[in-house]
Amino acid sequence: MIKKFINKYFVESVLVLGLVILCMVSYILANSLNKSMDDDMVYISNEVLPSKSIPVLKEEDTSYRRPYNDENIKIVKNYYDYQKENKEDTISYYENTYIENKGVDYANGKKFDVIAVADGIVTKVTNDDIVGITIKIKHNDNNISSYQSLSEAKVQEGDMINKGEVIGVSGSNKLNEELKDHLHFELYVNDKLVNPEIFFNSFED
Repeated sequence: MIKKFINKYFVESVLVLGLVILCMVSYILANSLNKSMDDDMVYISNEVLPSKSIPVLKEEDTSYRRPYNDENIKIVKNYYDYQKENKEDTISYYENTYIENKGVDYANGKKFDVIAVADGIVTKVTNDDIVGITIKIKHNDNNISSYQSLSEAKVQEGDMINKGEVIGVSGSNKLNEELKDHLHFELYVNDKLVNPEIFFNSFED
């Protein structure tokens, strides 16, 4: 009689004990996983980010505008392209030397404000007897714009510049005296000089 009682309740006790142990193990594992996820996750309050909202990263403006505002400004000397014919108007002659034009020259017969083509930081401001005042700006995409033949610089090295901001005033230089008052503009993309006009045509405002 006693053996039957022990056998009956022993089996049930073992089963119950097994279920209890299984529940405890499951509980411990669940807590450890939740803690691990909490350590790796950053929570945002609903006061800042309402439910059903999707956080969006602000895209940087990498488009380029022309370095002037005056609609009357025209190209007076084009970028030198060895693949094109009639390259005579893209070459300068200075002190018995022919020099290829590595930028584009703009003018309208009078002084005009020179504009930053994109956001960036002024990396260099120099004054040279041959090319006049030069301003170089490194942009957010690491490309560099260079503004030469200026009569006045309105920025200094280290200044943060916004796209469309006036950075200087056009002027003249000895390299292209026949152009008189103008802006010589160069654009470096991936450390290589490119034709700015092609670039503007792709990213015009």
